[in-house]
Amino acid sequence: MTTRICYSISFLTGIALLFIGLRFLISPINAELDYGISTKTHADYSFHYIKGIRDLFSGILLILLVLAKERKALAIALLAATVVPLGDFMIVMGENGSNWQHGIAHLIAVAICIIIGPILFIQKNKKSRPESQISYNLIQSAADGGPTVSECDLLAGAKTPWHYHTLFSEKFEVLEGELEVGKAGNLYQLKAGDEINILPYEKHLFNNKSKNVCRIRTTIEPGNIPFEKASLILLGLAKDGLTNSNGIPKKFSDLALFIYLNNSKMTGVMAIAEPFLNLVAKIVIHRGRLKFLEDKYCKTFNAG
Repeated sequence: MTTRICYSISFLTGIALLFIGLRFLISPINAELDYGISTKTHADYSFHYIKGIRDLFSGILLILLVLAKERKALAIALLAATVVPLGDFMIVMGENGSNWQHGIAHLIAVAICIIIGPILFIQKNKKSRPESQISYNLIQSAADGGPTVSECDLLAGAKTPWHYHTLFSEKFEVLEGELEVGKAGNLYQLKAGDEINILPYEKHLFNNKSKNVCRIRTTIEPGNIPFEKASLILLGLAKDGLTNSNGIPKKFSDLALFIYLNNSKMTGVMAIAEPFLNLVAKIVIHRGRLKFLEDKYCKTFNAG
């Protein structure tokens, strides 16, 4: 629970930094006044834009570390970032020593860094899921000329953020257990025997909110080889202990590669990070990471 609260605070802090960064780019004068100082720039907002870009980067970094469940990396980033709001506080108070209205906002940011960072450091990672609990079965491959059909087990708590695909439709069939599926802004509670279709470009998510394993059959049409590779690679990484307790790759580059292969397009604020994730994926592909993972995890699979 403590780690989850820290993640939530860090995520909201990242969102706030994205807002502040965009404000410095779009409305530099108003952003400067809210920051707590007033400067004569003669309509030259170069330093405002620099600060805006700095805050955008900081916000994206925090959000990605939270989504990747990189607890220690997030803790280090927060502790190292303490110098930023502390410097902001000193600048504001140096400009006007009685400007506590704006100074307190920077002190709150300092407190978040020096409190949340150490707390995340002392928390322990959840134990990795046993290999016996990891199940993925590629029943039909796109290599055979038809759709991609697979079955997998979703452990309790397994979920995805809102996203969409551009290259294929998806059909989820619940074989065992219960599953919450979001589609076009609505949430559906599916039980064994229920199914739901997701069209290309249709925003969706799934979330196993129960305490039990949910087994689903997924049909991708038209079939998609990269999607199959992404699933097999994720299974292999999980069995080798290279994913966290939520099944997310521990290496950020592997996470970016998985999202890229999966044709997953982010929505909302996370869409800002998508070009960066795609760039990381293309770099590691060029460096041979994909070939290494394919050779290790995609040579054989359990076909039914």
